[in-house]
Amino acid sequence: MKTTSIILAGALMFALSSAPQVATAQSSTKKPAWITQEPKVKNAYFGIASVPKHAMTATDAQDGDEQQPSAQISSIIASQLFFNDQYKETARKEAQKKVLASLHLAVDANSLLADLIINGNYTMSFDDVFIERVLNIPQFKLQGEWENDDEYWCYYSITESDYKNRIAALEDSICTQAQTIWEVGMSCQQEGKLQSAANYFSNALDLIHPLIYSQQMIKYNFENVDLYSSIYQSYLHVFDNISLKPSLESVPAVAGEAVPFKLNVTAEQNGNPVSQIGIITEYEGELYVTPVSDSNGECFIEIVKAGQNSAQTISISIDKDKLFDLPQTFAFSQLTSKAGKLGTAQIEVNLFDPTNYIFLNVNPQDSAMEKSVRDILEARKDLVLVTDRSKADLVMNVSIRTIMTQESVAADKYAINQYESALGLDVTPAAGGDRLFEYAIDGFQFMAPASRSRDQVLHSSAKEMSRQISREFAEKFKPFSYDKRSIVWSKFNK
Repeated sequence: MKTTSIILAGALMFALSSAPQVATAQSSTKKPAWITQEPKVKNAYFGIASVPKHAMTATDAQDGDEQQPSAQISSIIASQLFFNDQYKETARKEAQKKVLASLHLAVDANSLLADLIINGNYTMSFDDVFIERVLNIPQFKLQGEWENDDEYWCYYSITESDYKNRIAALEDSICTQAQTIWEVGMSCQQEGKLQSAANYFSNALDLIHPLIYSQQMIKYNFENVDLYSSIYQSYLHVFDNISLKPSLESVPAVAGEAVPFKLNVTAEQNGNPVSQIGIITEYEGELYVTPVSDSNGECFIEIVKAGQNSAQTISISIDKDKLFDLPQTFAFSQLTSKAGKLGTAQIEVNLFDPTNYIFLNVNPQDSAMEKSVRDILEARKDLVLVTDRSKADLVMNVSIRTIMTQESVAADKYAINQYESALGLDVTPAAGGDRLFEYAIDGFQFMAPASRSRDQVLHSSAKEMSRQISREFAEKFKPFSYDKRSIVWSKFNK
């Protein structure tokens, strides 16, 4: 038991020696009159406040009517360890707020502050703002302070004339500066420089903050408006109605390949281009993007490598981090709460097969002619024959015409007629358009027995011309090339 007492006594001595030392020179002095009796000062505002200097006392630590020796010692140690070294700051803030209360600051019912409070949009302490921004002048004085071991007192005051002069000077300087900054911001917004406008509005809003409990009527655009509310509204709506408009809603592409033209996305606000707006894109393939809109409000996108999926989308949104990289204001959370309403855009990427599919149309139908032409087409690696015209990119039309130029005499033992044939061959896009290739055989003469029917004569002429087709047409058709990519993309590549 003795050993325990010695240890606790030692701990007490250590705690007391290491605890913060409080100046006690005033503890024996008489309390100033302003503590015991409220000062009577004409034409001045004052505030007096006091705070206890200890967060805990030995009494606070007691548990029940009786207290063990160890508990008594712990209470004494605790009263030192929990010494409030912020007591002066706490008391001074309280005294300053009492001065503010004595000013009887009237909040205009039509003021910006009243509107914010009524709608639950003001979450700060306006008292702190006013004290920090309005009363931070030498004329706002700490008139006296007093303390003993248990408490601290302080006394602040400012004269009525000093306060009125301060308010008048602030209203004059702040309103002049804020109106100038606000009007510059309005000009920036009209020019589509929203980021600059937002910065100006932020600075103007911060400048007027300590005065928003009142109204400041000014003339703007031939109307009387409250400067403070006007700045706030401009700030709050600076990014409203921003839209992103892509130059195309859908783009044809080949999987794994680049698209040979640029897309552009225009940022607009109420129809006017917006510069310096950052965009973010999402796409399964590879893109090259200019991330910030130019003076025309345009950002450019290039598909460097299209994705593989049949359904692809380029999603475009506004870079919110860049947009809201602004000075903090009391309305900043209201501004950013509109982030979900910022414009977005999408561009569909439609994959197409670059293979060239060709449909052969022989008229009138003839197996010999069809076989000759088909053999030539099938030898080409860049063309694939299809039997369904609706699936073709190209159509090869072959037309055969035969006329009889001389009829044999009926009395002849072997009646033979003379014929002249012509062949026309062309290649056109299946969707219509100009001929891409032409080939013809004119004045092809041959003889056939008069006993043959018309269909037999046509077949004979086709069979005879197919030999020339095999020799001549194949060579002439070699240079023909068709790139479906260029055809599909040509209408976009302007």
